[in-house]
Amino acid sequence: MTRRLDASLLADLWFFHAVADCGGFRRAAEQLAVTQGAVSQRVQRLESRLQLSLLQRGGRSLQLTPAGQRLYAACANGFDTVAAALAALQAEVAPASVRLSAPPSLALEWLLPRLGRFARLQPDISVDLLADNQPYSQTSLRQAGIDLALRYLPQAPLDAAFVLPEHGFPVASPGLLASGADGALLHDDAPWSSPSPAGSEWALWLAAYGRPRGSAAGERHFNQAQLAYRSAQAGDGVALGRQLLVARYLQDGSLCRLDEQPPLLLGYYALYPVSGSAAAQTLVDWLCGEMQQQ
Repeated sequence: MTRRLDASLLADLWFFHAVADCGGFRRAAEQLAVTQGAVSQRVQRLESRLQLSLLQRGGRSLQLTPAGQRLYAACANGFDTVAAALAALQAEVAPASVRLSAPPSLALEWLLPRLGRFARLQPDISVDLLADNQPYSQTSLRQAGIDLALRYLPQAPLDAAFVLPEHGFPVASPGLLASGADGALLHDDAPWSSPSPAGSEWALWLAAYGRPRGSAAGERHFNQAQLAYRSAQAGDGVALGRQLLVARYLQDGSLCRLDEQPPLLLGYYALYPVSGSAAAQTLVDWLCGEMQQQ
């Protein structure tokens, strides 16, 4: 007798598929979040409706009869096809997501104020921003589910998709300059996405131009550039401002340059696509354009 598919038969087939897939009634019951007795009853009902024996009873391990093997293969193929179709349909309607990793200072001072504009331009792409200054590693980033990584390095890398030189110069608050008082030399002791000795970034400027005016009152050390910038805005001393990060503070007047020396090359921003998704590539193209404009 031919059996036509209906909701009850499909449900029984799902229970049978779970038993065969898990290798037993107990584990199938755990997966389906029902009792073991309920699973057994559904499989028995299926066998009765089909007038077929699907499982060999009495052994120490679950065994499928030849009919059970054929039905399990058909169920597995059918359910997998449905699952793949559902995933594809959901991907079409759900917004694409990109996980972007960037150094904390770059994330807070430059990226965060701009991602709202990207969201308006690309409403179907959601960007998750993670502040992370760890050295670049394709393996660790993939394991963390990162799609795109920005890093700041002392030397230009050869393996990045996009590299932008970063220059810098001493900055201080207008109030400190107007007072004629001296403040501290404000250090970011972790400027690059690679280990470096304390004071390494300022050492580049001091070697090229010497100590800037207004910085004769000792030194203060921080582990992030934005902390040094905040301290400079408060009139505590002189920070070494990276052009990309302090541009908006120069515009709003909370920081100003101390001298007319040419900006000094301090490092390189490097962009690394990790996942290769279409959404990540859209963000790559936009970021490259934004950084080049800056």
